Amino acid sequence: MAVDYILPSTNAAKTSLTALKKKLSNIRASVDAFDNELSKLDNKLEAINTQAEIYKAKLEREMGREVRRLERELTLLRKEVPGMSKLNASQTDLSTATTIGVFDTILRHMCKDAEDFRLASEAFLFPAVYERVMSGEQDAYYLEEVPKSALLVMARGREHISWIRQEYDTHVTDPDTWEDAIIYITEWWRNDALPMIYGSRDEQWDIDLPLSLPEMLLWRDSPGDRPLNFPRIFDAYEIYRKHKDEVYGTHGLRELELKLFTHENDQAA
Repeated sequence: MAVDYILPSTNAAKTSLTALKKKLSNIRASVDAFDNELSKLDNKLEAINTQAEIYKAKLEREMGREVRRLERELTLLRKEVPGMSKLNASQTDLSTATTIGVFDTILRHMCKDAEDFRLASEAFLFPAVYERVMSGEQDAYYLEEVPKSALLVMARGREHISWIRQEYDTHVTDPDTWEDAIIYITEWWRNDALPMIYGSRDEQWDIDLPLSLPEMLLWRDSPGDRPLNFPRIFDAYEIYRKHKDEVYGTHGLRELELKLFTHENDQAA
């Protein structure tokens, strides 16, 4: 009689155990599916957060810049001379192409092995120079020829890059490094490089702020999105591309490239 009782109990226990295992397997599958959905949601939230940071940084920079511009304008209002640029569209395009060509050549040779330094430099040059060139409202920002100081600027720039390398263990594009290093790179352009290039210092540079790291990474990594996210900067490079051959041989760019080529060959020898 005891055996007759034990066998059914054992079978029932096995059946229950099998059912529990199936339930556990289903629970695990549900947990895995839930975890997968959480990962997808987390990635979406991260992407939204990145875009929000870019928009916030852009809005804060533009609003802060506008406030500082208006404050400065109040003090300079009586000295303001009305009138727009007298250059026609063709001349403006050629002047824009020459200016962008000068800065592109300087950055390309100065930052030959330091693309992170170039990106940080562009973070300040885009709002401080390129956007003003594209506005067409400040003729003083046009460079009609390569400045005599170009080689000196590149030499000083390479010295600054060496200093940056000694100060920081990572590339400038590391978020923690960027936060600190961008201050020194911006100050170098404000107080050293740009005054040498233009022959004087513009006080407006003091109120210009560099683009944020997320913005510059977007510029670097998503060239297809540049017309939408950086319309003026994209247009500046398009004008340079269209007129590159035209300005290359007539505004000192060819001579500068030859000097750099000769200097690099001398160093290699």
